[in-house]
Amino acid sequence: MATLIKINGVTTSATKNTGVAKEVLEGATIRYALTRGGFEITLDDAKSLTNWNTAKKNKDVVPFGSIEANLENSNTEATYYEGRTIKLETKAARKGKKATHHLGIHSHSAYKSYEDSEYTRVLEFTDDGYIKGVLTPDGKLQGQLLSNYNVGIRKDATFEAPASTDIEFIYSNYRDFEENGVILEPDFDLEDFEGIYTVLLEVVGTPTATELVVKATERSAGTPVTGLAQADFEFLKDDGSPQSVSGLTANENTYTLNGTGFVSGTIATVVVEKTNIMYQADKVTVTI
Repeated sequence: MATLIKINGVTTSATKNTGVAKEVLEGATIRYALTRGGFEITLDDAKSLTNWNTAKKNKDVVPFGSIEANLENSNTEATYYEGRTIKLETKAARKGKKATHHLGIHSHSAYKSYEDSEYTRVLEFTDDGYIKGVLTPDGKLQGQLLSNYNVGIRKDATFEAPASTDIEFIYSNYRDFEENGVILEPDFDLEDFEGIYTVLLEVVGTPTATELVVKATERSAGTPVTGLAQADFEFLKDDGSPQSVSGLTANENTYTLNGTGFVSGTIATVVVEKTNIMYQADKVTVTI
């Protein structure tokens, strides 16, 4: 009989009982979130939207949009060299998953930015409302480790289909979910766990040493973003130090910052939470 040789040696584990009253089969993945490599959360905390929103605000977890079509596994089986008395693994098995998003150009660019980033784990959301992940050694939930998150070239629209972007997860170790998998039902609708919306800040008129006026709109729909406070803005000098802002007034989505000694720099916002929606504005150059 041929002998199967493993490069990392032979390991054995206890056998398990095979009887079961009911098989728990999770649904298809329809959304997902990428997490920083070290992020983990207790199983009890993972049931609460409040805790997930805290992780999102801290940028530990980034929710992505709906998978629209062509969800498929892209697994490859191990390959072997087999001789008269030995069987040697020449290429390890690989677990992968491909899917399609319909994304505008800004969203495509945003998704692409997570390739080769610190966000190396994936939590998957299923069509029956569950979160898929793995258990840490101390019993917490974390995402499956990825060796790659690949975002393909954006495909232009055709007469038969809208523009689309293909993505692929390549998991670091296919055994991880099989041996340590978690399928958890949260206490909230996963559709309510969205990514952070991008705000566009437009400098209005000519800034002076005592006044800066900006207009805030949501990037994708162009809707006004109202209710921002002075503490939500980050008005910085070119060297990164804060400008001296003494007050803010608002007229709908137009905001006037007052102060003394304003100089050229940048203005942005922190992550702002508004009734189940979070906003953040990227830096805009201010010239005085």
